[in-house]
Amino acid sequence: MKSVYRIIGAQIAVTLAAAALALLLGDTVHAAYSALIGGSIGFSTAWIYARRAFAAGGEEPREVVKAHYRAEALKLAFTVVLFAAAVVLYEDVSTLPLLLTYIATLAVYWVALLFA
Repeated sequence: MKSVYRIIGAQIAVTLAAAALALLLGDTVHAAYSALIGGSIGFSTAWIYARRAFAAGGEEPREVVKAHYRAEALKLAFTVVLFAAAVVLYEDVSTLPLLLTYIATLAVYWVALLFA
């Protein structure tokens, strides 16, 4: 579980860096807020997945796989709901920073595999 927290920490760091970059390059703060929202969707759903998937422990393989499938379904549902909420509730959302930062948090998984 320790490596999971490292990955989520890296996702938070990527989110903050992307928001700072969006603040420097954007003409308004809406790009930075959008980047924060996109990154928050990325790392919060990763946290939900990790909590749910590893709650089963190291039991029978069938149960572990079922836990991972359920966790992934929950993560997907939360991702859809959070993106919909971001678009509906934040009228000035900048879609490009929102999506790019979300994608950057997903890329953290692939970079983490290189160092695993």
